[in-house]
Amino acid sequence: MPTNRQVVLASRPSGIPQQDNFSIATADVPAIGDGELLVRNHYLSIEPAMRGWIADSGNYSAPVQIGEVMRSLASGEVIESRHPDFAAGDFVSGWFGWQDYAAVPASKVVQRTTRAELTQVLGILGLNGITAYFGLTDIGRPQPGETVVVSTAAGAVGSAVGQIARILGCRAVGIAGG
Repeated sequence: MPTNRQVVLASRPSGIPQQDNFSIATADVPAIGDGELLVRNHYLSIEPAMRGWIADSGNYSAPVQIGEVMRSLASGEVIESRHPDFAAGDFVSGWFGWQDYAAVPASKVVQRTTRAELTQVLGILGLNGITAYFGLTDIGRPQPGETVVVSTAAGAVGSAVGQIARILGCRAVGIAGG
């Protein structure tokens, strides 16, 4: 059986994260329990929000702890399932982390996909794009000619919000950094 390569947080970065802040660990491929899936990751996400996740203090989510697998969205193939809604061979994306294999509860799956869409679901057609679109259109409900201010315009969701606002005929103002 193959081993599970994992990228773990080795230390908290000071400034821009460096290679030394991470290490490669190997572990056995995890066994799954009832209601869980074993996913072999094909693609891993790297996003601006991750800088906040590896800081010493939490932001909108708890920080990744030293020695933990780096948190991230990923997409891959279900290798084994002990959940009635999923079968081996299904393609999914979700919170699987920077590792070859993830044993996760079905609730960690963000969306089903196809092999051809494995990369797309980590971009604008995935969680970040969906969050941007529905957050802006269902909650913000801007009208053409209005100004939309995006406070995190450099991030994956914020940059999409600015573009969608422009498509809707709004003036988009982006703020990035302090």
